[in-house]
Amino acid sequence: MKPRNEVPYFLLASHLASLARQLRFAGFDCRILSSVEDKALPRILSGEERHLLTRIRAPLPPALEGRTLHLRSPQLDAQMLEVAQAFDLQASFNPFSRCILCNKPLKKLSMKEVKKEQAKGKIPAALTEKQYDFRHCPDCGRIYWPGDHYRRMKRRWEEIFEKISEEKE
Repeated sequence: MKPRNEVPYFLLASHLASLARQLRFAGFDCRILSSVEDKALPRILSGEERHLLTRIRAPLPPALEGRTLHLRSPQLDAQMLEVAQAFDLQASFNPFSRCILCNKPLKKLSMKEVKKEQAKGKIPAALTEKQYDFRHCPDCGRIYWPGDHYRRMKRRWEEIFEKISEEKE
């Protein structure tokens, strides 16, 4: 679905917001289409060179068919597998690099910034002794660190990549 060595950009129908969060965690630029933008879909896809991900089988203009992946499964893990296979996502997997809420690239926090955020109550005090890889979203201000949630999400993607490798053998 994409040329090798090209990192795909996605536009997801609003009913796939959970998939968008997973793709963002994995480092992929994902816009979520609002219902207001439906009529602007061809312009958005061509102007930004995004691929549309949807489960809706409504007819699309012919120009969009080659840029659209119609997902079959209603289950999140199966959707992640479908997208990973169609776009060879393992080659571009870059977890912990995008905000899962607003899609902006994350920035690393220095220890000075971490102490400042800790004072504001955004980072638990116990974490500054254990974690040194804090990141923040410059847009929404959310702070991330590689805790249990990060490890579960990363493992989920690793299992998907393992399934794809097994299927290729």
